[in-house]
Order: sequence, then structure tokens, then C-alpha cells
Amino acid sequence: MFRSPRPAARLAVVAALTLVMALGASPAYAAMSRSLVMSRAQHWVDLVIPYSQTTYRDLDGKSVSYSSGYRTDCSGFVSMSWNTFKPGYSTRTLQQTATPITKEALQVGDALVSYNYHAVIFGGWVPGTNRTKFYEYQMGSEVSPGDGTGMRIETYPGYSPKDSPYIPYRLNGITENIDYTGFIEPVEGSNRYKTAVAASRSAFATGTAAAVVVASGENWPDALGASALAGVIGGPVLLTTPDSLPSEVAAEIKRLGAKEAIVVGGESSVSSRVFSALDSITGVIATRVAGADRYETSALIAGEAVRRKKLSGTYTGTVFVTTGVNFPDALAASPLAAKSCWPILLTKPEALSRDASNAIKSIGANHVLVLGSASAVSTTTEADLDELLGDPLKVIRLQGKTRYDTGYEIATYGLANCGLGMNGVAIATGENFPDALAGGVMAARSGTVLMLTPPKWLDADVADLLLKNAATAGKPRVLGGVTSVLPIVREAIALAVGSGVQ
Repeated sequence: MFRSPRPAARLAVVAALTLVMALGASPAYAAMSRSLVMSRAQHWVDLVIPYSQTTYRDLDGKSVSYSSGYRTDCSGFVSMSWNTFKPGYSTRTLQQTATPITKEALQVGDALVSYNYHAVIFGGWVPGTNRTKFYEYQMGSEVSPGDGTGMRIETYPGYSPKDSPYIPYRLNGITENIDYTGFIEPVEGSNRYKTAVAASRSAFATGTAAAVVVASGENWPDALGASALAGVIGGPVLLTTPDSLPSEVAAEIKRLGAKEAIVVGGESSVSSRVFSALDSITGVIATRVAGADRYETSALIAGEAVRRKKLSGTYTGTVFVTTGVNFPDALAASPLAAKSCWPILLTKPEALSRDASNAIKSIGANHVLVLGSASAVSTTTEADLDELLGDPLKVIRLQGKTRYDTGYEIATYGLANCGLGMNGVAIATGENFPDALAGGVMAARSGTVLMLTPPKWLDADVADLLLKNAATAGKPRVLGGVTSVLPIVREAIALAVGSGVQ
């Protein structure tokens, strides 16, 4: 291993800590802060401490008894840096005092652990390397003759056996995690209905909307096609409970000055009581678009969106076809649908639904974007579409191995083909539908895509896209509260777009 000179090591840790503090790190109140972790790591790096798995040293590097110091090997070095019990954990047990995280969430003072092989302290990303290289603080037998401690620049994640890859870990209770609040714009309410209102207020902060789309917040199938219709009428998608109209939703409709409320879905989704409540708002006329099931409803919504589009412009002929048994793919496409008036048609996975087929014919669609893999929309369905349009080149599939991969492919397609950008990109959980349902129209109105992520970690593709567009991403808008998108995900977003963070 290459051993960096001592001054360079000091500069590296100072630079790494500066990155943390530049992002607004909070002061240390708990026993272990990131600054203290790196101070302890740097202290041992500055000392001459021979590597050994059978000797123990105190923080000043003096040889001590078993229970009075830390073991002078890799896991002992991490244990010492983290200030765990003496003589420290092993590479098989360090996980007992830490929580696994992802590469995207790594901050100075976290660790990389290869089970039963090696462990190092993460000292920050090397600027200008696009998160491919990092400062590695460690103790190892090969660091330097007679001195086992060192800091070097390593290519992420470093060498490890194939059966024991490095996994990032965060010390439980560590303080000085970055303050993400200055780098994102939360779009949230105390529940899904209030979050949808918050999305409407973000999209129509000072403007008005002639009409709104109202969908069930308890069930998703009827609402998936709402985005294109909302885009055409120039209004938001608002959510309601099946049996009563939330007061916040009624207030938002009044604030917008809407003259029409279009309910999507039958009475089992949005009851006649809610319909009457909408119709009773002064100046508002309620209408309903609904079919016998989700497939007919999506076809009718598509027809209504295209009909209204043709009154004021030209329908370009593109339509989405997606599964009617799950929601993520349609949600990822919602900004594209709203921006370009590309209706979303639902189909059964195994074959093209009759309602979707008839809708494609009736609205004059000549280009189909199939959303999801063959497990979501079968190859048989794709063949049916090829035959219906008479040209396989007019049918394009946007797919990935997971819902997040598919969401990424849809977003990149929107960036390339729909005039959408990354400034204020919307980010929502891919595990539930309400936040993204309202957020898609919000994103379209401001000209951005919608990215889906797991609630507990930032999807790697989303992080990569944010990192590549950090200069123009502005403040990503995160939909839903901290139970929908956890703080660690918000930190990772801030790390990706924060100035000077690599």
C-alpha cells in the first residue's frame, strides 16, 4: 500500500471535514461526532504504531494491557476511531455498533467493512473524481514497514474478496451529520391529502387554475391516468378520501379559483357525497370520468385528455401503455404525460386490454411507449401493439430490472425527448403512490422529471443523475414527510447536489 506523507494526511482530513462543515453540520452534542472520529483516526495515523493482532495500545499509541487499549489491527483502528469498547470489535462484529448505509450516503467518519477481511475509516471523497476515489484511513500489515497506520487515496470501494465485498457502515448515534435542509425543498403535509395540496401550492404558488383533477387517495388505479388530463387543463391532481372531501382540498380549489373539478374513477373510488361536495363549492362545476373498471376508466380519461387537447392544439400521437396491476411505472411517467399530453393507458400484463386497444384507435395514437419489463407488460402485449400500429418501430419499451431502474429510464427519456430538465427535480418514494401521484403534475409544470427512490436509501441511479447535474439541479423537491423519504435519503440528496461535494 502507498503511504501518504504526514502533512498530506493532515490536509486530507482537514479538507474532508471542511466539506462536512460547508454543508451546515450541526454541533456535536453526543459522545461521538464526525470531527472526533477523524481526529482520533488522524492521531493514530500520525503515530508510529506497528501492526499486530495481539498487542494493544492506548489513544497515544503507548503499549498497554488487553483491557486498557485497542487491538492494533484494522478493526481495532476503526474501533479506536469510533471510541467503542476496548480492545475493540473485529471485522465480524463491527456491525453490532453500526448501521449499514449506501455509497450515496457516505460521510466523513463512516467506515467500510469487508466481513472477516478488512475495515477502514472513510475520510471523504477526493474532489474532482466523481466519487470514484476516497481518502482511506486504516491500519494494516502492508501499510509501511514498522508502521501499520496510514492514509491513502483509494479507488472505491477498494480491493476485497468476491465473497466479502466492502459495505459502508455508520456508527450508531454519531453526530455532525450534514444539515440537508438548505439543499432540498420539502413538499409535504401531515398526510397524503395535505401533501397533494402542498404540491399544488408549489406548482401554482401565485397562479390560478381553471380546473382541477380529483382522485382517490386510497386507491391508485383510476388515478394513474390523471396526469395527462391535468396537464391539458392546466391544473393539479388533488386527492380525496372516498367518502368525504378533506377541508384542505376544498380550500385549495377555492384558492386556485377553479371553475371545474374533474373526478376520475367511479363511486367506489370517489363517492357521490364527495362529488356533491365538490359541486357545491361556489363557482365550481363537478364532472366525472369513469368506466366499469380501471382499464375502461384509463381509456376514457385518455379520450377526454386528447379531446380537450385538440380544442386548443395538436395531439402528437404518443401514448403510454403500462400494467394495470401496479403503479410505479405510471407514476414515473406522470410528468411526461402531463407535459406533452401523452395519455397513460392501463392493460392487463398478459395481453393488450380491449379498452386500451380501442382507445389507441379512437384517439389516433401512432406511437406507443411501453413502460416496464416483460413481467409488467408481456411480450405478447408488445406484439399486439406492433400489430395494431403496423410498425414495430413505433413501439418502444422503457424498462429496467426494478421499478427504480425503469423509473430512471423513463426520466432520462423525458429529459431527452420532452423538454424536461433537472432544475428542482421531484423525488418521491417508489413504495407508495399518493405523493408521486400529485408530484408528477407539479414536476411537469416546472419542467422537471420525477425520480423514484426507496424510502430508506437513495437509489444509485438517482444519486448519479443528481451528481452529474449538480450545477443545474437547484433544490430538488422531496415529496412527503420524513417517514416517506427518510432523513438519510435527504442527506444523500444534499451530498449529491451540495456545492463542492464530490
